[in-house]
Amino acid sequence: MEAILIKPANEEEATLLKSMVRKMKVRYTVLSDEDKEDYGMIRAILAAKNSKVVSKETITKKSKS
Repeated sequence: MEAILIKPANEEEATLLKSMVRKMKVRYTVLSDEDKEDYGMIRAILAAKNSKVVSKETITKKSKS
């Protein structure tokens, strides 16, 4: 099954989205800052795997997104 990652712009949007998802009886998980960093590192590693050189800036940028 596919997963959807949504980044709300503010706490009000986050609360609304969680409420809607609960009403739909859909399972969801809130990612911690550490989880988001891990995801960024995975993306950087996969990018490096597909190219010969990855700059430090690319790795830093991907780990923050």
